[in-house]
Amino acid sequence: MMLKTKTLRMNVQDLLFILVPLIILALIPIFLPDPYIIHILTVASVYAIFSASWDLLSGYTGQISLGHAVFFGGGAYVAAFLTRLFDVPPPLCIPIAGVVMALFSIAIGVPSLRVTGPYLTITTLAFAETVKAIIIAFPNITRGEEGFPVKALVSGMIPNYYISIFLMAFSVVVMRFIANTRLRIPLTAIRESEIAAQASGLNTTKYKVLSFAVSAFFSGIAGGFYCYYMLMVSPALLSADTSFMAFAMGVVGGMGTIIGPVIGAYIITILSELLRSVIVSAHLLIYGIVFVAFIMLMPEGIIKPLSRLIKKS
Repeated sequence: MMLKTKTLRMNVQDLLFILVPLIILALIPIFLPDPYIIHILTVASVYAIFSASWDLLSGYTGQISLGHAVFFGGGAYVAAFLTRLFDVPPPLCIPIAGVVMALFSIAIGVPSLRVTGPYLTITTLAFAETVKAIIIAFPNITRGEEGFPVKALVSGMIPNYYISIFLMAFSVVVMRFIANTRLRIPLTAIRESEIAAQASGLNTTKYKVLSFAVSAFFSGIAGGFYCYYMLMVSPALLSADTSFMAFAMGVVGGMGTIIGPVIGAYIITILSELLRSVIVSAHLLIYGIVFVAFIMLMPEGIIKPLSRLIKKS
């Protein structure tokens, strides 16, 4: 009976964390129809998917990736090329980009996830920088560092805004379901002690690659939508800056929760825009300041204090 009560409380808490913000976001265009605000929140929703997908790998398994931009930027390029070269409808390109990134993650995940700790971090970063270098090296196809324009998914800022919210909500619900059902025990075991998990007979490589693939799928979806919304794709999407952004958002929100990085994405995106007028073209500095501040004041991220507040109420 006590277990059922605890589970019910957790479900109610999850609903509060998901439904209440969604309702608020859905009402914003009605009460605050400012294009600038709508744009910031649309970008934040895309980053929320990206950061949550990073958390599914790094937060749940403890395998820190600093090359996750390869899936975000890769998804953007896949979607852009499909539309540009093969005239595939943008709504189809977004899920295809996710699938391609999932398959790509398996190809690089099998060798890279056999290493752990800082070696994995360096390996993932190296993959991202390699892909970025390849794209820049073929300007006849990719337009090099300048990138190339992409046609819109839909016309109008408000429709794009609601699509971003839908994609964010769908992605978060699916990732949280995956992370808290069958995968929770093996992923947590890997995070706590991979050696102990292997000694108990757990195929750690299998579960890490699976987590890597699901994470890459949603990163690819985020990147696919992002290129259609921004009407542009460029190698900057594959940069270390982009990977660090997901990392910072995950730490600020609270790793190993999925919902925490979503909150972190909105916090950092909004703060970055507010401080941009004060510190021009210094987004990495802004990420760093917010990152260090939260590490010092809230080492577990903002999700823990919020959870305690909801439990008390």
